[in-house]
Amino acid sequence: IEDQVSPKRCGHVAGKSVISFHDAVQRVQAACDARDEFEQLYGPGTGPLVLARTDALTTNGLEEAIQRCLAFREVGCDITFLEAPQSKEQMVEYCTRVSGYKLANMLEYGSTPIVPPKELKAMGYTIAAYPLTLLSSSIKAMQQSLQHIREGNPTNDDILTFSETK
Repeated sequence: IEDQVSPKRCGHVAGKSVISFHDAVQRVQAACDARDEFEQLYGPGTGPLVLARTDALTTNGLEEAIQRCLAFREVGCDITFLEAPQSKEQMVEYCTRVSGYKLANMLEYGSTPIVPPKELKAMGYTIAAYPLTLLSSSIKAMQQSLQHIREGNPTNDDILTFSETK
């Protein structure tokens, strides 16, 4: 559940905007209420996890973004996600002030510093997403192989063996 105005934009690009604090908390509250109702019917732990994301850092500042995450936790979200912190200091402050599980978004060439998993854990993050790493590295490998094919060079060093792929 997020607080961006629709249509949503990537958290690492300019031009996005967020809904009001009150409306953002209401969105998360509604999701938590639905989860809780589901669990009343089907038992504890059967409902979905509620991940509450805020993009308020770049539009409203760090303090507002942290206040949103704190409010999301107060209404019952399971995981918070502060999108696009721009420094390790911001990442540490978020992790220090907000309880519970926290998601780090490791987007190469994005706004957030890429931090090794052990350091993320030490900061207080419990989940790390690498949303474009495999896609981007796959595209780069395809481009390299196509370049070798175009030049008439072998691709054996670029690929897995047939037995490794079947």
